[in-house]
Amino acid sequence: MKKTMLFLVAMVAIGMVQEANAQAKKFKLVKVSRDTKREVKKLEKEGWNNLPGDMPIGQQLNNAWAKEAEVDDEGLPKWVVATGESVAEFQSTAEMQALELAKLNLVRLLESQMRSVVETEQANNRLDAKSAASISKTMEVATNKVSKKLSRVMPVVKMHREVKKSTQMQVKIAYNYALARKAILDEMKLELQNESEDMRAKYDKFLNPEMYKQGDISNVAGEQPAK
Repeated sequence: MKKTMLFLVAMVAIGMVQEANAQAKKFKLVKVSRDTKREVKKLEKEGWNNLPGDMPIGQQLNNAWAKEAEVDDEGLPKWVVATGESVAEFQSTAEMQALELAKLNLVRLLESQMRSVVETEQANNRLDAKSAASISKTMEVATNKVSKKLSRVMPVVKMHREVKKSTQMQVKIAYNYALARKAILDEMKLELQNESEDMRAKYDKFLNPEMYKQGDISNVAGEQPAK
């Protein structure tokens, strides 16, 4: 009997080691920093956990922060990272809603920054108030449409916790900054098809992505304020 128990314990231990090794190979786990470990402890204390089969929270945060810091050849953000949270009775529903909110936060951030460029042009008397308002309205309509059909979204963090009898999901996504901005500009072009030739001419330079590589460029949206 004792030998049988020792054998079972040994098999369980071997299984745990093999599972850990398999997870490390699957996810290519890296060493996390002290700051990341502190953040993980804080999140776990608040009840957050990774989904079964997903990367540990620390590894997910490492990936997200790496995306936030990555820049392109011009020194501009390469990725825009956005967070969404939702509470629902079922985990799948909460995850879907959190993902949609993250996408909305993402495009809203870009809209806000693009709108600030339009406002700067107006403040410098390079654009009249009526045209500025029209361009901003077109941006708003385009942003709403893009948020609903944004494709190739990369979830970099997924966490959940129990809230009473429901599940709260937090999803953080990363999307190529240039592609997201291009999607909004392409949608704006479609919106302008019915405008007059004169109005389309006024809009022309605002449909050029180079126009929006100025001012303060943030690439993080939807973060919850520190408690």
